[in-house]
Amino acid sequence: MKFRCASSRRRSLVSEHADFNGIDYLEVQFVPESASQERQVKLEVHFLKSIWLDTIGPQNIRIDGGETITNVVVTSVTLQSPDNDVLGVELSTRGDFSTYTLRLVENIHTDKPPQGFEYILSLVEFSFQAGEPLQFDLQVEEALAAEAPPAPNIDYLAKDYASFRRLLLDRLALTLPGWNERNPSDVEVALVELLAYVADQLSYYQDAAATEAYLDTARQRTSVRRHARLLDYHTHEGCNARVWAFLEVISSSANGKKLDQGLRLLTGYDEGLYARLRGASRSQNMAAAEIQPEETIG
Repeated sequence: MKFRCASSRRRSLVSEHADFNGIDYLEVQFVPESASQERQVKLEVHFLKSIWLDTIGPQNIRIDGGETITNVVVTSVTLQSPDNDVLGVELSTRGDFSTYTLRLVENIHTDKPPQGFEYILSLVEFSFQAGEPLQFDLQVEEALAAEAPPAPNIDYLAKDYASFRRLLLDRLALTLPGWNERNPSDVEVALVELLAYVADQLSYYQDAAATEAYLDTARQRTSVRRHARLLDYHTHEGCNARVWAFLEVISSSANGKKLDQGLRLLTGYDEGLYARLRGASRSQNMAAAEIQPEETIG
């Protein structure tokens, strides 16, 4: 398994620089078992270039990290590839399966990288678990597939709070046969009623949107104006019908008469309507006469 160092962009930039080198990736290899039955570990550190590698020794490589094994020490360092861009690093012992860090340093007491090595590409994280054969059977028994609940009964006629509440309770009775609580103070019943309330609100918005989407069914003047605007017809806010009435009075027959306040004018003559208006006016005058105060005798 290869443990890459930093990002591919940074590795590309350092490889193009003539005076800098850095770690490309690291591989963990296990040495065949020795007589002591202890499996030794060897690290192969691949670099971007071969420059400055001849100056790297055991004192320039430090292994940090570990949980139970923290004293991993580098015993030897050798150049291994024909291009001299791979270092073979042998360790005193293998570590645990936690995360370790291989770091190139000037000496084991500092974190500063050696001369010619880029700081970010002078360290790489790895784990000794890579390549280690498993000693335990980690096969997990497949859990029995849970029986899928029956599909819900979708009632498209449910559009209000009561119908939504009934549908939710019927669904719970099917999926939870042991639950039969119907007390309004119960938490589950309160949640059902809350969901039914929200569904009722959403249903209202859905119906309102569908109603206002057509000119024949729109109930708001704003919706009608928007439909008319699609046809480049602009409607105003609307107002009551108004008309100026011109009355011509013949002075010879006026005889000082005055028009009563609140006199009604008809735009069209209808005998039945005229009779009803005359009757209503007469009844109003009689009611006004009844509430007049009595005369006092001095």
